[in-house]
Amino acid sequence: MKKKLLFMLFISSIIIFSMSCYLYAKQAQIEGENLNVRNGPGTEYEVIAQVNPPDTYRIIEEVDEWIKIELATENGWIHKDYAQIVEKEMQESEENEKSTTTTQASPPTTSEIKDFHSSVSDLNGKIIVIDPGHGGIDVGAIGASCGYESNYTLKTSFVLKEMLEAHGAKVYLTRNKNYYVSLTSRTTYSGSKFPDVFLSLHYNSTPELPDVKGVGGTYYYSDTDQSLAKYVHKGILSQTGMNDRGVVQEDLQVLRMNHRPSLLLELGFLSNREEESHLRSNVFLESMSRGIIMGLYDYFNK
Repeated sequence: MKKKLLFMLFISSIIIFSMSCYLYAKQAQIEGENLNVRNGPGTEYEVIAQVNPPDTYRIIEEVDEWIKIELATENGWIHKDYAQIVEKEMQESEENEKSTTTTQASPPTTSEIKDFHSSVSDLNGKIIVIDPGHGGIDVGAIGASCGYESNYTLKTSFVLKEMLEAHGAKVYLTRNKNYYVSLTSRTTYSGSKFPDVFLSLHYNSTPELPDVKGVGGTYYYSDTDQSLAKYVHKGILSQTGMNDRGVVQEDLQVLRMNHRPSLLLELGFLSNREEESHLRSNVFLESMSRGIIMGLYDYFNK
């Protein structure tokens, strides 16, 4: 009897183990245009972002008629009526885990930066203000796949912030959610932090010329910021291989009204479908951020 019981337990454990190798992850395929994502399961909660079809997001939680989805920068809630719930089968194994690990990029280490420089210690204590362009009702440019510039600039800012902090910089964002901030407020906030550098992040769009791509321009206002522009521009090109669309002196309010070293970076063309697709990849955003970091290093050590 004992042998039979042990045999049954053994067979059961094998069955349970084999079943555990397959997971069914629920995903929400967006069907509603400009669908509001809220910070809670109800219309009384604040809108933190918007999503559009045909994008798909992993479902984290379900409460009544609301589902919580995983966004690039934070999690939020959408109503079930505006999304189709699908189940995706995933096989869980050590080999799959290793594959996932190798495709995920992490912030660059000092040894990686050493390919270009002997040290990044001069970023320690540097104050950087990052300004994610647009936000809220001001969505900015709209990409070939209907993505909003305001969402892309915020995602890029989070990646850049994390990497700068990994190298000792103190980083502030003019906005950390999808809400509107006036140009005056952005420069006033920057002035209050006395940054070593102010970076306003943007993306370009020329729908009538969908093949145009590249770093759409690194803009500076004051003559004293020209070298900063050249260093950062060169760093971005070296790490991304993007087309070079030049360093430009321009009278832009966030630069003119900013009394600290400042740049406005046009980091690509959303109207180019291939270039927009790169922005969905953290690996690409990390390469771009690494280029900015290297440019800042050169600027601080000129």
